[in-house]
Amino acid sequence: MNSEQQDINRLAKANFEQFLRVWWQSLLFGTKLVIGISWLFGFIDLLSDYAFDLFSNSPEQTIPFQIQRLFFSQFVHYYTIDLMLAIICVYKKLEELEQKHSSALFIILIVVLGCLTQFICVLLQWILSFIYSPFYSIKAYGLWNYYIFCVIQECLTAPNGQSLFLIFPMQLKNQYYPIVLVIFFTLIQQSLTFISTGFLGILFFLFQNHFTQINHSTIERFEKCILLNFFTERPDFKKISNYQDQLEPSVDARELQSVETPPAKLTLQGSPQQFRSSLVLSELQKEMNQKEDDSEQPIQEDDEEKKIK
Repeated sequence: MNSEQQDINRLAKANFEQFLRVWWQSLLFGTKLVIGISWLFGFIDLLSDYAFDLFSNSPEQTIPFQIQRLFFSQFVHYYTIDLMLAIICVYKKLEELEQKHSSALFIILIVVLGCLTQFICVLLQWILSFIYSPFYSIKAYGLWNYYIFCVIQECLTAPNGQSLFLIFPMQLKNQYYPIVLVIFFTLIQQSLTFISTGFLGILFFLFQNHFTQINHSTIERFEKCILLNFFTERPDFKKISNYQDQLEPSVDARELQSVETPPAKLTLQGSPQQFRSSLVLSELQKEMNQKEDDSEQPIQEDDEEKKIK
């Protein structure tokens, strides 16, 4: 290999490293956390299968009180290429989900969704193992559960649109896309985790308003807990206070004219919050009389000027 080829290879390597650095810095905190844990387990599995063997989920492994598998099985992959493909497909979906909610709500959603998905999967496989025994040992794992969850939210929001199928140059209509994805991954992995993910994705779509209406003070307390307190000042950590405009009508109060209603005026004057109808009517009458006086005053001034002339 001559010096010119070496220079080209070094330049390509430098550009790739720069691309990865810029890409990583552009991600939000919660998305970085999910991808970082997955990469850590993936690196461990490059040296051995320790992470996969310890955290992959199945009735045979989980039911004997190995509860840690419910928390971490979604971050492990059997093949490194599978992990890379999952990250390429899912990172943008996760970032959009974190942009829609705060980083704290995103982390809560990821943990709860992962645990419930794996729990329902274990329960289904354990029940069906009495009919088909291999279900008892089939493993469930991977970031693909989060991908299917996010796709279901998008497709239910716009069922008549079209979406790209993974990273392949083909598109499917949104109303059929989740069904195709669930069947596709279920056939590949033979695990029921994708069916449980689809079930939870539909439930979340139906009741997502209850999730977004969690009290702000509760989320702020969670942001200040020991686990997150050291990360809340990071620029990539989106606090719940940054999402006030998204949870309420997006209207800039500075652009609105101040309208002082009689109850509001009485409140400013220190009157009780409960108003009798007579108070409101009298206040309205005062305002109307004042407007009539203001309108009559210019006419009187004109008459006086004519008399003087």
